[in-house]
Amino acid sequence: MSTSTARQPKGVPVGGQFAATSHSEPGIVLTGGRAEFVNDTHLYERELAALVGAGAVLEEKKPASKTEARRLLKNARGETDGRIRLVKLNYENAPDSEVGERVDVVGPKDGRPIVIDVVSGLPRLKVISGTAIIRMRSNWGNSIDVGPSAEAIVIAPADSKVTAECEEGGKLTLACPSEKNRLRPFGKGETFLATGTDADRNPYERPVYE
Repeated sequence: MSTSTARQPKGVPVGGQFAATSHSEPGIVLTGGRAEFVNDTHLYERELAALVGAGAVLEEKKPASKTEARRLLKNARGETDGRIRLVKLNYENAPDSEVGERVDVVGPKDGRPIVIDVVSGLPRLKVISGTAIIRMRSNWGNSIDVGPSAEAIVIAPADSKVTAECEEGGKLTLACPSEKNRLRPFGKGETFLATGTDADRNPYERPVYE
């Protein structure tokens, strides 16, 4: 996988329900012999390589319609030749959902992940089985649910709003360049936070809202 030139993450507004939970600065990595601030692209490449190896081949899918997007988000059989399905979602093709409804995401049964890149729009996704790596970069806000026995690894820039619900028996990892973020997880499932250059999963400590 290639490494993009990193940019210093933008500042994060203070206050409100998505207020920053701490004040740690982004980590630094060495890329091509030079120091760069860790951004969400670094984390995405790290998380993908950890699951499928650095030489993984992605099969990119750009749904032409909302209906096609719903179909592509279900990938129980997986791609041929060990490829990893990458579904690109935006405001034009992201499936709509009614209030309280979620769009099902199914990862391959063989343990490979399905990868989803949300660039814009506000699809309300739910990983119901398997493993999903989800880049949440929409300025509209981002929403993800994780069902029992399912796993989601969510990568988001520090200034992206992400609301997550992890049900009991599910596993959610939130990867963000800094602990100063706009992530808000709920639910009784396992929730972890990975930031900067630290590859370890630290149990998420929920802030107390007054």
